[in-house]
Parts: sequence; structure tokens; C-alpha cells
Amino acid sequence: MTTEPLRPQADLRIYDGSPDRIERGRLRVPLLLATLLTAALVPVSTLFDVSVSRWLGGRPMPGDLSKTIELTEVYAHGIGVIITLMLILYLAPRKRWCIPRLATLAFGSGAVAMIVKMFVLRGRPNRLNLNTAPYDAAWQWSFDWTLDHVAIFDSSMRSFPSGHTAIATGLTIGLCLLFPRGRIMFALLLGLSMTERMTSYAHFASDLMGGLAIGLFWTYICLSPRFLGALFDHIEPQGHGFERQKEAYIRNRAA
Repeated sequence: MTTEPLRPQADLRIYDGSPDRIERGRLRVPLLLATLLTAALVPVSTLFDVSVSRWLGGRPMPGDLSKTIELTEVYAHGIGVIITLMLILYLAPRKRWCIPRLATLAFGSGAVAMIVKMFVLRGRPNRLNLNTAPYDAAWQWSFDWTLDHVAIFDSSMRSFPSGHTAIATGLTIGLCLLFPRGRIMFALLLGLSMTERMTSYAHFASDLMGGLAIGLFWTYICLSPRFLGALFDHIEPQGHGFERQKEAYIRNRAA
């Protein structure tokens, strides 16, 4: 009996998938359901916006934890996305074909959130005195359907939705698809970056739900073959994209 040795690439390869990898095709329906759920949570969480912000302000955290949460803002920022894409390009060259879709997932989510911001006028938590503000203070919404206030774009009145959360959501799902082994770490970074938006009083919890819903919906658009997914499927060669074939290293047995 003779056996053929494994290919040398098997020992040196960058992680290309495993039996527990995430299937892109199976995510489409859950993404739609998650989008609807998080969108429905926006009005519900508004009831607790002031209470949550007040609780966070009254609970000082240890210095190291506070600094860690503060630094995770980079993960949800455009600069952090660019750094992530560059790291993938240089450290995981086999996945360079996925960079266009990953960039679209992150920056596209942020762009959609920015478009929504143009129509929604809502003050940020740092505009309120949370110690005396009533629970319904977060219900001060107004809509600029005619875009009369776009010329004087006041960021302090553009709280909804959270653009950082939308960017981080698209980036996180894309990274989980590319590197399944790191999905716990990516989800943790998403959670910490969302926490940072509240601890810095930049957003209410309902703003985060809105950004999360936008990121989930845009991810569905980028993964579904009925929409942008078809375009990216043509860009990404078979075996080098989000929908990879499982690699098997089989030993040949002589009869």
C-alpha cells in the first residue's frame, strides 16, 4: 500500500474554509429576518434611550476597559476599514478578489446610513441633560422630506441612524464569511464599537438599532444574486470568493 503525500500548500496555506465555515447562501433569509427585527426594535428601544444613556453615564468603568472601548471606534470608522482591507491584501493575498465586495459592504452601509441621516433630524444624547431629561425626551424626531436643512448639515442633529454601526455591521459580516474562525472576535469588536457610540453619548440605543438594520439590509443586497451579489460573483473567481468550494486533501490508496 502506498500513499501520496499531502500537497505542500496544505501546511502553509492561509485558512480557506473548514466544515464549520459560514455558507453565504444560507445567510440571505436570516439577514432579511434580522433586518426586520432590528428595524422593529427602533421604536421599542426609543422608550429606554434616556434610561440607558443615563445608566451608562452613572456607571464609571475601569480605565483599561474604558480605553479599550474607546479605541474600538476605529473598527467602525472608514480609516479602520481601509486598514483592514490593506491587511487582507498583504497578509491574505488569496482573498484579494473579495476586497471589492468587502469594501462595498462596509462603505455602502455607511453611505446608505448617511442618506437616511439627510432626511431625519434628531438630537444626539450629548445635547440633553440626562440627569433631568424625561424618558420621552428621545422622541423628539422631525423629518426633512424636502431637504431644506441639508445645506446647513448640523451633525449634532443627525443622530439617527448610527453610521459607525452600519459600517461595522457590513464589515463584520464580510469578515465572518472570509475568516470563519475569527467570527467571535469580529462580533466582539462590533459589540464594543456599538457600546463606544453610547458611552461617548454620540448615539442613543435606537440609533444603533437603525444602523444595525441598515447594515444587515445592505449586506443582503451585496450577497443576494438578485442584486449586487451577481456582480461580485463574476468578479470573484470560483474558489477565491465568498462562496468557496471545500478543499479536501485525499490520500490515494493502492489496490
